[in-house]
Amino acid sequence: MMRAWKNEKGMTLIELLAVIVILGIVAAIASIAMRNVIEKSRAQAFVGHAYAMYEAARLHVGAQKVEFLQPNHSEKLTYQQLVNDGVLEPMKDPYTSRRLPPETNESYVLVKKRSDGTLQYAICLKGETKQLCSYNEMQDEIPVEELSVTFIKDVE
Repeated sequence: MMRAWKNEKGMTLIELLAVIVILGIVAAIASIAMRNVIEKSRAQAFVGHAYAMYEAARLHVGAQKVEFLQPNHSEKLTYQQLVNDGVLEPMKDPYTSRRLPPETNESYVLVKKRSDGTLQYAICLKGETKQLCSYNEMQDEIPVEELSVTFIKDVE
């Protein structure tokens, strides 16, 4: 009995190939799962940038840099304006990892004074490849309360 064990020298080629195939399958599944996690993270970061624009617009309005003369009057605060006023740092597009240039980017926050005197904020964020602007046929900007990764679309 001791002698049979002593004669075994290692794994056969078939056993080694089976292990390599199993490891390859596991690696493929893991890479697909990681790709999905990365894509979800990018989408959440994009929505986070929209919230950052909203907070910057609130700071801008709170500093009384925007005058609302009458109810149902709205003001468009551009990404460039928020960056130039120092309430927002230039953002990096999570899909391309490049900074969104304030001079050419068309993103904005629409601030509207309702008839009851409260302010309503809506966002339109445009990245290089994705945008978060279309809410429905009647309204292009997305109300802050409705911001979600489901509204992210490819740039047209």
